[in-house]
Amino acid sequence: MDPGFAQSLLEHSPDPLLLLDPDGSISFLNHAAEELFGYSRTQLLGADASLLLAEASREEFHGVLAGLDAATPRSAAPFAGSGRRFDGSALPVEITCSLIPAAAGSSVSAAPSVALAVRGTGPRNGLPPSRPGYVSGTAQTARSRPGATASVRIPSAVAEHDDELRAGTLRDPLTALPNGTQFNDRLAAALRRPDPVDVLLLNLDDFKGLNDILGRSSADELLVEVANRLRNCVRPHDTVARLGGDEFAVLLTECLNADAVAKRIADSLYEPLRVGGSPVRPGVSMGLASKSAHTLDGAELLRQADAALNAAKSDGKNTWLRFRPDMLHAPGHRAEGEAGLRQAVELGQISVHYQPVVSPGIGSVVQFEAFARWELHGRLVPPNQFLPVAEQSGLIREIGDEVMRRACAEIRPWLAGDASHSVAVNVSGLQFQNREFGTDILAIVAATGVSPRQLTLELTESAFFDAGSDVLRQLRQLRDAGVRVAMDDFGTGYSSLRRLKELPLDIVKIDRSFISMVATGLEHLPFFDTMIKAAHDLGLTVTAEGIETPAQAKYLMDRGCDALQGYLFAKPAPASELAGTMESALAAIDRVDAAR
Repeated sequence: MDPGFAQSLLEHSPDPLLLLDPDGSISFLNHAAEELFGYSRTQLLGADASLLLAEASREEFHGVLAGLDAATPRSAAPFAGSGRRFDGSALPVEITCSLIPAAAGSSVSAAPSVALAVRGTGPRNGLPPSRPGYVSGTAQTARSRPGATASVRIPSAVAEHDDELRAGTLRDPLTALPNGTQFNDRLAAALRRPDPVDVLLLNLDDFKGLNDILGRSSADELLVEVANRLRNCVRPHDTVARLGGDEFAVLLTECLNADAVAKRIADSLYEPLRVGGSPVRPGVSMGLASKSAHTLDGAELLRQADAALNAAKSDGKNTWLRFRPDMLHAPGHRAEGEAGLRQAVELGQISVHYQPVVSPGIGSVVQFEAFARWELHGRLVPPNQFLPVAEQSGLIREIGDEVMRRACAEIRPWLAGDASHSVAVNVSGLQFQNREFGTDILAIVAATGVSPRQLTLELTESAFFDAGSDVLRQLRQLRDAGVRVAMDDFGTGYSSLRRLKELPLDIVKIDRSFISMVATGLEHLPFFDTMIKAAHDLGLTVTAEGIETPAQAKYLMDRGCDALQGYLFAKPAPASELAGTMESALAAIDRVDAAR
């Protein structure tokens, strides 16, 4: 079969098709799969396939996979289940699982590959039942037979073109190396095993200057040559990835001497590289970090390697250093924050995560609060580390606008489902220094098709009183247009009840420092009653943030708190996980209600 035709057949098939990696994550899907489940391709790529099943169906699904036998390939009996679409709605389905049959002349040793036939059995959002679809993927070995490994053969069309199908999302187009997404997946998988894991981060010193001198074409040639030398310095099962620009990462697994590998890479890259017919010897800085008993996850290991990389640059560049804990607090590490953040803004690397706000009275999610996130080297930089830098550098305005646009656009389908739904976005008093800020907000809302009444702006208490009178003017302008205004961190010392009455305000959020005082739920804390009653008397609604235990939720519910938010219900997550986040929040509400 012609390779191009095989790929086209997968993409344009009327049946939903997905491919799963060994860890259960989705590595390919076609247009029919997007239509069936209501997710976009970018939302599903890299996500766990369980996202597409309602929780009640997952255990049976994994049980069926475990019952498949690679020695006698056959289909398991169909079973009825429940799929889950992007909007959280259930989709009745019939699922048939079978191992993919072997194809002559093509074999791959891996976890068993499984074909899933998914057939909609009921109406879907007013549409007729969906057509039978086939989701082909790879089941985890652990879900097949405990203690067993499997070696199966994958159909030649899939085996030959798997890399081709995934190139657009999992490989760097210039060097053909794995990209950051694939690197993070492999790092996470490696950390689940007991073997040693080491990470090297490296980049070329003063690459911008080299780029200006050599020109774009020759600079790209330089990056390709660096990629080739890195490949030659590691074993076949190690991973070399290009994270972007001149930044590369190396994942070493089961390596007994990572320092020797780092030295081998440094020596290899010290030899002149021939670019455009001329020898070039760029400086290379590297940071090395290794898994320890205290390593939490891949993001932590990358953070350590990044700190070592910055320390190497501070030591004069063109060297490599192994991570030490004191490097996390080194001036050189902090000094690069603004430059890195500015680049992240320019490259669109600021993303948004969402945390649900629940209403105990109606037992549902009524709002999502949007949080800015900066992904650096595959890890999320804590907001308390980069937002102060953003405010000091003036980048908070650009970041704020980007978060506002993304928040309105990414969860617009959920907002459109109910006029009472809303999204809350944090804003800084500094953003109001732009006298057209209020006008700009309304323009973003209009452009994304969201009603102003479904947007809530959250400001800290200090922003109302310390940022100048223009804050209040613009807030009144926004409220007149329907936008709601919330005071975050309420109770931390600035406001009085008299001043609250004078402010353009709709909601107060009780600061988490007060919530943390509730341990058992039997405490006598009369200030809660005072704050909630006073706010209600002023016509304001009250949200308690930082709820982490059922006891805290029950305590606030018993005192008439209008809405609750916190890790008890769900942690902030990307828009692609909105359905799962809502499911988690609703399950937590049920647990709290059952305990009352």
